[in-house]
Amino acid sequence: MLRFGRSSLLGSFILSGLCALPVWAAKPDKPVVFVTQAEKKEISDLLSYPARITSKVNATILSESDGVVSKIMKPLGSVIKRGDEILRVQHTDPVYQYAPVQVISPVRGVVSAVDVTEGSQVKQGQKLAAVTDPNKTLVTIEVAAADLSTIHPGLKAELKVPGRKTPIAVAVSGVSPFVDPATGTAGAELEFISGPAQLPPGAMGRVYFKVRAHAGFQVPEDAVVYRGKKTLLRLVEDNKAKLTPVELGPIRRGLVEIQNGIQEGNTVVVRASQFIADGEEVTVQENGAQ
Repeated sequence: MLRFGRSSLLGSFILSGLCALPVWAAKPDKPVVFVTQAEKKEISDLLSYPARITSKVNATILSESDGVVSKIMKPLGSVIKRGDEILRVQHTDPVYQYAPVQVISPVRGVVSAVDVTEGSQVKQGQKLAAVTDPNKTLVTIEVAAADLSTIHPGLKAELKVPGRKTPIAVAVSGVSPFVDPATGTAGAELEFISGPAQLPPGAMGRVYFKVRAHAGFQVPEDAVVYRGKKTLLRLVEDNKAKLTPVELGPIRRGLVEIQNGIQEGNTVVVRASQFIADGEEVTVQENGAQ
């Protein structure tokens, strides 16, 4: 007499049920791709340099003779006009004892430095003071020797200063033809395009140039496919992915320039949901690329 356990009966029931089901294999979904349309846009390199605000008028006052500073008329920070007396120097020679030399300002502005005190002994040619006009300023930078061919008078740039939300438009007014061998840089000056920016001399910022501008194609770095030494892009044609050899250019801020291999209007795959074989049918995700 045959006896079947409970588990044996359950297994037989499941087995018989499975045998009765139709045998079929689910077809996998087509890969989803996110695309962008190849479009020529302006491409440029970005050069950036530390910048300093300096005064156009910065007169250094020197002593005309040996003597002693007898009186300071205009202390530090005084607003003066051209011809105003800043201080007096008394000659040490007894012949000139009653004829102190009046040190006057050759320019208008503000006394920005006083390097002596009353009673100081000074020599001819020694610096006594400085006068600066804070309302007439310019921007100075040091340009790397490798970039001198791209920085020229008239080239426009943006000046960004800490504490100011919007950049300030400036343009190159002059570039030194000499490179400092110690730093490998040459000095350059920039003027404010829209008039004085109300920035005090000595303020620091950063200047940004867009150079070597030209029209071209750019795609995200992740869109490039590498096969040994070959560089390729996946294009979508008739809903199929096609590997296309391309020539790469410089990489700028996460985007690589495509110098050869694609045309205006090509549909370029920038990312996909899974591996895609060459010639495989795909589903295009509209507006998927950012």
